[in-house]
Amino acid sequence: MKITDINIDIVERNLEFIGGNVQDQRGASAKTGGIVHQGILRIKTDEGFEGNSMIGGHRGDTKKSINDIHNRFSHLLINKNPLNNISLWSYVNNMPKASINRFNPIDYSTFASIDVALWDLKGKISGLPVFNLLGGSNKDIPAYGTYQPRHNDPEGYVIESDEMKKLGLKAYKIHPGPMDTNKTINMLSLVRNNVGEEYTLMLDPNNSYNYEKALEIGKALDDNFFYWFEDPIKWDDFESISKLYKKIKTPLAMTDQAPFLFNENRLYATELAPQIMRGTSRKLGITGLLKSAAVAEAFNKRCEIGTGGNIFFNMANIHVTCSINNCTYYEYWMPTSTSDFATIETINLNNGNVRSFDKPGLGLTLDNKWIKENKIFTIK
Repeated sequence: MKITDINIDIVERNLEFIGGNVQDQRGASAKTGGIVHQGILRIKTDEGFEGNSMIGGHRGDTKKSINDIHNRFSHLLINKNPLNNISLWSYVNNMPKASINRFNPIDYSTFASIDVALWDLKGKISGLPVFNLLGGSNKDIPAYGTYQPRHNDPEGYVIESDEMKKLGLKAYKIHPGPMDTNKTINMLSLVRNNVGEEYTLMLDPNNSYNYEKALEIGKALDDNFFYWFEDPIKWDDFESISKLYKKIKTPLAMTDQAPFLFNENRLYATELAPQIMRGTSRKLGITGLLKSAAVAEAFNKRCEIGTGGNIFFNMANIHVTCSINNCTYYEYWMPTSTSDFATIETINLNNGNVRSFDKPGLGLTLDNKWIKENKIFTIK
């Protein structure tokens, strides 16, 4: 069996605007939405099997990634055995002069789309779900709800926490944006009082704090029993990470930042902090994410998996979580309309949990009618 064709259907969507009048850490508008172009990847074999994935997430445009798959990576796949996907990932990851870790983060996530599609293909060929191929079993995975920063005041996040509870979610991760220290500390207390003592809360300021602000807010997280403090400061400020770890009790979770790729795991693995390492198939593919989780486990750390940004990456994250024992939560990024498109199935909540489908591959079926109606052209 060999790979014979790689096609990408380019679809155009008009995304809902999210973020309102909130500004990011640089003072620019944090609003996202509008017209974006994303790719539906189809990897086909000479025996009629097809593996699928997506190129692009819940914000931004992906024309460069789409072109890179066609121009940079397609030649690596044609005439290759699709069952040799792990070898292919290792080959690309260790190319001596063009190591994937030396590509920019967009290039890295581009190959992640290929890796996910190859696992989907491998599952369809074998007739097994990906979690079975990885040695796991299907299970309910608790989800935490989260939005990008949407509010400039504490009361907005109290309302947001009510939304999480109404959905049946048992956990909520807050993206506070650039709110000042006093407002943020006030918000932490208000949200905690609103959801009760037993509800799980996390905070993620997206690496935007300096050490002093992180310490002050970290102590407030301790007072309000937060589950983790994600990406409080720059991911490569190792001195501040170590100091913060010694001053607060809330575990540090790092990092979702684009430059933190597979090889960077070594920078955190042997250190006491962060206690939780982050990863996602969006950057690492299924192969790299599984390897990253193993690195974390070897050093007695959790590997909490972040959002995938589209339904194929999100489902890939679920399959990996079903196959490891050091990830507790699924990141339920909202609104889900930004990521749930082009497939018949959607990822649904059941009593605050998500799970995979017991079908071959990733268990997702392309909605070819929707793709035809939204496609602007196909790259072959």
